[in-house]
Amino acid sequence: MREKWSSNLGFILASIGSAVGIGNIWRFPYIVGENGGGAFLIPYLIAVFLFGLPLMIIEFALGRHLKTSVVPAFTAIRKGFKIAGFFLVFIMVMILSYYLVITGWILAFFFYL
Repeated sequence: MREKWSSNLGFILASIGSAVGIGNIWRFPYIVGENGGGAFLIPYLIAVFLFGLPLMIIEFALGRHLKTSVVPAFTAIRKGFKIAGFFLVFIMVMILSYYLVITGWILAFFFYL
Protein backbone atom coordinates (compact mmCIF):
# COMPACT_ATOMS: atom_id res chain seq x y z
CA MET A 1 0.00 0.00 0.00
CA ARG A 2 1.29 3.40 -0.96
CA GLU A 3 1.39 6.08 1.73
CA LYS A 4 -0.50 9.30 1.10
CA TRP A 5 -0.59 12.73 2.68
CA SER A 6 -3.70 13.52 4.69
CA SER A 7 -4.14 16.79 2.83
CA ASN A 8 -2.58 18.85 0.07
CA LEU A 9 -1.91 21.67 2.53
CA GLY A 10 0.08 19.34 4.78
CA PHE A 11 2.21 18.23 1.84
CA ILE A 12 2.82 21.83 0.72
CA LEU A 13 3.76 22.97 4.24
CA ALA A 14 6.09 19.99 4.71
CA SER A 15 7.74 20.73 1.35
CA ILE A 16 8.20 24.39 2.19
CA GLY A 17 9.59 23.53 5.62
CA SER A 18 12.03 21.11 4.09
CA ALA A 19 13.12 23.58 1.42
CA VAL A 20 13.57 26.49 3.80
CA GLY A 21 15.32 24.60 6.59
CA ILE A 22 16.46 25.78 9.98
CA GLY A 23 19.62 27.39 8.62
CA ASN A 24 17.64 29.78 6.47
CA ILE A 25 15.39 30.73 9.35
CA TRP A 26 18.29 31.35 11.72
CA ARG A 27 20.52 33.19 9.27
CA PHE A 28 17.86 35.08 7.32
CA PRO A 29 17.13 37.83 9.91
CA TYR A 30 20.84 38.44 10.42
CA ILE A 31 21.54 38.77 6.69
CA VAL A 32 18.53 41.04 6.18
CA GLY A 33 19.70 43.32 9.00
CA GLU A 34 23.27 43.45 7.76
CA ASN A 35 22.42 44.15 4.12
CA GLY A 36 19.88 46.90 4.20
CA GLY A 37 16.67 45.23 5.31
CA GLY A 38 14.01 44.73 2.69
CA ALA A 39 16.38 45.17 -0.26
CA PHE A 40 17.75 41.71 0.46
CA LEU A 41 14.30 40.16 0.07
CA ILE A 42 14.08 40.90 -3.66
CA PRO A 43 17.07 38.81 -4.84
CA TYR A 44 16.26 36.17 -2.22
CA LEU A 45 12.71 35.67 -3.48
CA ILE A 46 13.86 35.79 -7.11
CA ALA A 47 16.40 33.04 -6.38
CA VAL A 48 13.80 30.92 -4.58
CA PHE A 49 11.28 31.15 -7.40
CA LEU A 50 13.76 30.88 -10.30
CA PHE A 51 15.90 28.06 -8.90
CA GLY A 52 14.41 26.49 -5.79
CA LEU A 53 10.85 25.95 -6.94
CA PRO A 54 11.68 24.40 -10.36
CA LEU A 55 14.29 22.10 -8.78
CA MET A 56 11.79 20.98 -6.14
CA ILE A 57 9.19 20.23 -8.82
CA ILE A 58 11.74 18.28 -10.89
CA GLU A 59 12.79 16.29 -7.82
CA PHE A 60 9.19 15.37 -6.97
CA ALA A 61 8.37 14.47 -10.58
CA LEU A 62 11.48 12.31 -10.96
CA GLY A 63 10.83 10.49 -7.68
CA ARG A 64 7.19 9.88 -8.57
CA HIS A 65 8.01 8.69 -12.09
CA LEU A 66 10.88 6.34 -11.23
CA LYS A 67 9.56 5.21 -7.80
CA THR A 68 13.08 4.68 -6.47
CA SER A 69 15.71 6.35 -4.31
CA VAL A 70 18.21 8.96 -5.41
CA VAL A 71 21.15 6.82 -6.59
CA PRO A 72 19.09 4.46 -8.80
CA ALA A 73 17.13 7.47 -10.08
CA PHE A 74 20.29 9.24 -11.25
CA THR A 75 21.59 5.97 -12.70
CA ALA A 76 18.33 5.55 -14.65
CA ILE A 77 18.83 8.98 -16.20
CA ARG A 78 22.37 8.19 -17.30
CA LYS A 79 24.97 5.70 -16.08
CA GLY A 80 27.55 8.45 -15.51
CA PHE A 81 25.18 10.29 -13.14
CA LYS A 82 25.47 7.54 -10.52
CA ILE A 83 28.31 9.47 -8.88
CA ALA A 84 26.05 12.52 -8.63
CA GLY A 85 23.51 10.42 -6.74
CA PHE A 86 26.18 9.30 -4.28
CA PHE A 87 27.36 12.90 -3.95
CA LEU A 88 23.82 13.98 -3.02
CA VAL A 89 23.63 11.23 -0.41
CA PHE A 90 26.96 12.42 1.01
CA ILE A 91 25.70 16.03 1.16
CA MET A 92 22.54 14.92 2.94
CA VAL A 93 24.61 13.00 5.52
CA MET A 94 26.66 16.15 6.15
CA ILE A 95 23.52 18.25 6.54
CA LEU A 96 22.02 15.65 8.87
CA SER A 97 25.14 15.69 11.04
CA TYR A 98 24.78 19.48 11.37
CA TYR A 99 21.14 19.19 12.43
CA LEU A 100 21.98 16.44 14.92
CA VAL A 101 24.44 18.77 16.64
CA ILE A 102 21.79 21.52 16.78
CA THR A 103 19.30 19.02 18.20
CA GLY A 104 21.85 18.04 20.84
CA TRP A 105 22.26 21.68 21.84
CA ILE A 106 18.50 22.11 22.13
CA LEU A 107 18.11 18.97 24.24
CA ALA A 108 21.02 20.01 26.46
CA PHE A 109 19.42 23.41 26.92
CA PHE A 110 16.20 21.82 28.18
CA PHE A 111 18.11 19.31 30.31
CA TYR A 112 20.16 22.02 32.07
CA LEU A 113 17.31 24.52 32.29
